[in-house]
Amino acid sequence: MKKNLLAISLIFAMCCTAFAQEVQTENETVNSDNVEVSTFCPHHINIHFGEAFTNNIYHRIKELGFNQYYSLSSMLDVDYAYFFNEHWGLSLGVGVNRIGAKASISRSGVIRDYDVANDEEFDQPVTYDPNYDLYYDARGLREKQVIWAVEVPLKAHFDWRFDGRNGIYAALGVQGYFPFKAFNKYNGQGHITTSGYEALFNQWYTVHEEEGVTKMDNHFGTYTYNGRGKDVKMRCSVDVLADFGGVFAISRIADFYIGAYAKYGFLDILPKNKTTFIGRSDNAVATVNGTLGSNILTEAKEAGICKRDKWTLLQVGVKAGFHIKACATPQEKSKKQLEKEILDELKKKANEPIIIKQDPQYIYIVPICDQLGDDDDTFSPEEKRAVKALSDELSKTKILFDLDKDIPKIADENDNINKCVAILKSNPGLKLIVEGYTCDLGTEEHNRDLAQRRANKVRDLFIQKGVNPAQIETASYTVNDPQNAQNIQDSRREEHRAAIFRIVKR
Repeated sequence: MKKNLLAISLIFAMCCTAFAQEVQTENETVNSDNVEVSTFCPHHINIHFGEAFTNNIYHRIKELGFNQYYSLSSMLDVDYAYFFNEHWGLSLGVGVNRIGAKASISRSGVIRDYDVANDEEFDQPVTYDPNYDLYYDARGLREKQVIWAVEVPLKAHFDWRFDGRNGIYAALGVQGYFPFKAFNKYNGQGHITTSGYEALFNQWYTVHEEEGVTKMDNHFGTYTYNGRGKDVKMRCSVDVLADFGGVFAISRIADFYIGAYAKYGFLDILPKNKTTFIGRSDNAVATVNGTLGSNILTEAKEAGICKRDKWTLLQVGVKAGFHIKACATPQEKSKKQLEKEILDELKKKANEPIIIKQDPQYIYIVPICDQLGDDDDTFSPEEKRAVKALSDELSKTKILFDLDKDIPKIADENDNINKCVAILKSNPGLKLIVEGYTCDLGTEEHNRDLAQRRANKVRDLFIQKGVNPAQIETASYTVNDPQNAQNIQDSRREEHRAAIFRIVKR
């Protein structure tokens, strides 16, 4: 079984390594000015700890004097998960599981042909085999089972976020269950009373002096038992497991997880070679071997108390932990996070006009006049000179807007706006089309309205300075319009929060 699990683990690791390079390439986007790396991180480290109720051998054999108190298991595991996309992934991990169960035991029994041939007390000239049956009566023994095991899970993962941050998480898979330490402990509560019966002489041996009974208090009596039973080498199992719960984002790197889980083993974990519950010590005093490695289930099956003499482990409980994105960085922010931060910032600021000064060598405005040419008689020579002058002045004026605002920020060197106004007033045959643009943040409906308001504000600016309203028209475009990509080559968002102009014949 261990070889098979090792082979499965190696195959899984090879598949993940081969796929990682392909997915990493797909998740990187490069443009001319900067590199934008997708916030999707395929590499997750999951750390879980939890508590579960478990089944045990006690509840099957209550009729034999086992009164169950509780049975709990504790777990801690760490696994590496590789996500092929935002929702699906595979993981391989390792964990430690500890089972603790307690019961109060009251039962009587007999060990047939209890061999005392090596005891000095029976070293007599008479040649016979002094075997006797050992009778015991255990009352109120407090037993605790402890099982430590290593778990190696292989799981498929599903992760779905409702708002980009919080969502549901589920996993389904198989695991290897490898017990490495198992024993029973006793705390001295309760007592054991022993006596013997030798069939050869039809003789009873007890601690009491009675008629027809031989007193032998150095062998028999009533005593308590404190300490550990025998260490038990339990068998391995293959389990199916499932997790389901909620994930809550703590940061860009880590999520908190809390949910329920269940594990069920298909194989019997009890040892093949079993002992008796009560055994014999070197000084002929009964010792408690414990239930984990005993034949107690076999006795219960033979007595018709339970149907099976095997133990397949079931665990159902809750777990919590952290999911860490190994390749994420604190600087990475999703689009929704950016929008939230922007909206929070907008609430703090009033929509006030800002006049800024910038380097005039950056020519943002691209005046367009398709009718203007040397052989074009649509414009008069005076109008052609006016168009050229107007284009020169507009190209020196950059009009931008703050995020989600419609108040123009004007980089106006040498009073270029007023010069444009003068040219338009002197040439009533020219018309200026003011186009408003927006970046990619926000909804289409909101951006469409914002772009139009921006164009209107610039139009109003020219009208307030004396330009005939008939000489100013407006248009609006969002990032979903082809005019946006055609007229604004710069991919930076602030360059799309702008107003540009076109010159046409009125």
